[in-house]
Amino acid sequence: MFRLPVCPHCGTVYRYKDTKAAIRKKEKVCYHCQKKFKARIFPYLLVGALIPLILCIGFNIFLLSRMTDFEIFPLLVSALVCILIIYLIIPFFTKFKKDENEKDIKKS
Repeated sequence: MFRLPVCPHCGTVYRYKDTKAAIRKKEKVCYHCQKKFKARIFPYLLVGALIPLILCIGFNIFLLSRMTDFEIFPLLVSALVCILIIYLIIPFFTKFKKDENEKDIKKS
């Protein structure tokens, strides 16, 4: 499920920047239909984060096996690249849910 989230009410696709803002605020109002929803990060993010993490660990092992003397700089750079990749993919593992308060109002 590697795609940007959509509004649960009207189906408007949110841009990367807007998704990051919704994650920070936790509660957002749709700019198209003006209804409230909440942003939630999928538990699948852990699975998506494991891939860059495993690649980073493998690359660090490769670097350690090829280096004649221990140098920390290449290992730190590869770890920072891994963290950056994980940070950049967070909006793709976000889902917008309808606000529970709005559901109760409609039922009454």
